[in-house]
Amino acid sequence: MVARKKSALPGGSALDLERRLSYRFSILSTKIIRTVASMYGPKYGLLPSGWKAMAAIGRYAPVSAKEVCSHTTVEPHKVTRAVDRLLELGFVKREQDLADRRRVVLSLSPAGRKVYEDIERTTRLVELALLDEVSTRERKMLGRTLAKLEAQADKCLGLFPCIGT
Repeated sequence: MVARKKSALPGGSALDLERRLSYRFSILSTKIIRTVASMYGPKYGLLPSGWKAMAAIGRYAPVSAKEVCSHTTVEPHKVTRAVDRLLELGFVKREQDLADRRRVVLSLSPAGRKVYEDIERTTRLVELALLDEVSTRERKMLGRTLAKLEAQADKCLGLFPCIGT
């Protein structure tokens, strides 16, 4: 049996990759995204970035592409490509904002709304299956813990002010 090497951190402590919060969240997120994408990707011709953009548009419409970026973890250039693809597929409408004519906003078309609802339904089923072994109490605790972590991440956006250098 080969022993795994541990990476030493400054100060002599070690942290296995598998114990890092960001690594574990990334692995879990990737597994969920790949599972859902395997169900809707071939059916609708969408990549995960397209679905994330569609989810933000469906939830917050009318919304600008810049606002889509702020509601997702998708990089701006990928949002642009995703929105172009959604327009090409007829899932999204791009219109001039009536309140501010300099601004262009996005919303779902009727066809896009159907796709969005189908993908949301699929995602909910995957998440329910994932949480099947998690008790109601644990789900509530997870929700509270995630809310705290998200708030701390927002507070420490640059991270370095939070680590007491």
